[in-house]
Amino acid sequence: MRTDLYFLIRYGLGREDIQRSWLFDRCWEIYDNPNGYLDLWAREHYKSTIITYGLTIQDILASHGDNPLEKWKGIEPTFGIFSHTRPIAKGFLRQIKREFEANELLKELFPDILWAAPQREAPKWSEDDGIILKRKSNPKESTVEAHGLVDGQPTSKHFFVRVYDDVVTRESVTSPEMIKKTTEAWELSNNLGVDGGYERTIGTRYHLHDTYKTMMKTGAYKLRLYPATKNAQPDGEPILLSKKALKEKYIKQGSYTFGCQMLQDPIADKSQGFKKEWLRFYAALPYPPEECMHMNKLILVDPANEKKKKSDWTAIFVLGYNQDHRIYVLDLVRDKLNLNERTTKLMELHKKWRPKQVGYEKYGKDTDIEHIEYVQKEEKYRFTITPLGGAMSKNDRIRRLVPDFENEVIWIPEVLTYTNYDDDEVNLIKDFIEEEFLEFPVSNHDDMLDCLARLRDEDIKMTFPGAIYGEKPRVKRALGGFKKPQRTRGKAA
Repeated sequence: MRTDLYFLIRYGLGREDIQRSWLFDRCWEIYDNPNGYLDLWAREHYKSTIITYGLTIQDILASHGDNPLEKWKGIEPTFGIFSHTRPIAKGFLRQIKREFEANELLKELFPDILWAAPQREAPKWSEDDGIILKRKSNPKESTVEAHGLVDGQPTSKHFFVRVYDDVVTRESVTSPEMIKKTTEAWELSNNLGVDGGYERTIGTRYHLHDTYKTMMKTGAYKLRLYPATKNAQPDGEPILLSKKALKEKYIKQGSYTFGCQMLQDPIADKSQGFKKEWLRFYAALPYPPEECMHMNKLILVDPANEKKKKSDWTAIFVLGYNQDHRIYVLDLVRDKLNLNERTTKLMELHKKWRPKQVGYEKYGKDTDIEHIEYVQKEEKYRFTITPLGGAMSKNDRIRRLVPDFENEVIWIPEVLTYTNYDDDEVNLIKDFIEEEFLEFPVSNHDDMLDCLARLRDEDIKMTFPGAIYGEKPRVKRALGGFKKPQRTRGKAA
């Protein structure tokens, strides 16, 4: 049992349900390579049973007692199980605790490790304090403990083996702030190990930008990925579950949830998002602005909402409604701007482009528009601002742009550079495409998309000029090969 993980789980722990060839192979794979992996498996594919439950028990039996295996000699490891919240982690501990309480076979085979009556004999034996098996050393940590990452993470404790199971849950991806909180908690927990210790991470994807993505980006983990089908497609051949079971899950869960939970592929639902082939580019902006006099121009502003940490970017679009019945992105801002800076930027853009209408998203009783009107009076430069609001959800508002992009109504420049608050020069078109357009509706940022979507608000009264003007701009269907931008502030290169 101490050298055969499958045998331990199947016969020592009495798990007849594991008697399947695919799980047999996984047991030996985990036994041969237990540490330093990020194991992302489909739901109901026994990853927690094999790693968090079975392997932890096997390591205790192999390292404690009078005759430890060679690799464990001189080491009596302690195990810390970490999940998103402590109740989840305690559930894994509870399963191990009950096994050591009720499994008479293990007690008979390993009397030098297991207590006959642990509730009475063990120094600690609870879900809150952990469980202590018979051991020669006396560390302050219990043999196995359970902790949460975001609630009650321990301090002044160090575990030889850290087992991360279900670090990411549905609750941990409800917002970018929650994802960030979970990721930062996981980063802090890396100080709870010991030199020469081990780390094991088991989970299932919930979001494109979840903490597991951060783990993969570090390059510190070897990824062990097992989707529910061999080709990672919904209609592929199952690796463990039946076709009928997978079909039922797909029908009940929908394509996005099924993609995350069963295929480990948390991409945006293609039926809800935008497609790369819808993008249309024109080669250069028609500078100077005087050459755009034939266009009807619109400025849209989505200011940073200081009451919402998520909304820390101000986005501003200058749109040109052309005589070919296309809408051209003429200028674009995404920056961290305070009220005075937003006002200054808007005044600059208005003087530069002379729009017919300015739409400004209004949050509750904020004073942006009042402040702008005060500055207009001081500078003796006035224009009307149309407040924009409404109860429509942000994703629904953004989806109104789907027909505009699909029908080649919206055209964007190949490159538009901007020097932001950090004095970094960025290509806003590249950021718009890669961070928002292609990742919607699971993108981390959607400031620019949300601002652009306001062109469909009923309070926006823009029209196209009457006659067809000039030739249709050159179509570019590929995204690659962004030009190296020239250093200009807020202008296209």
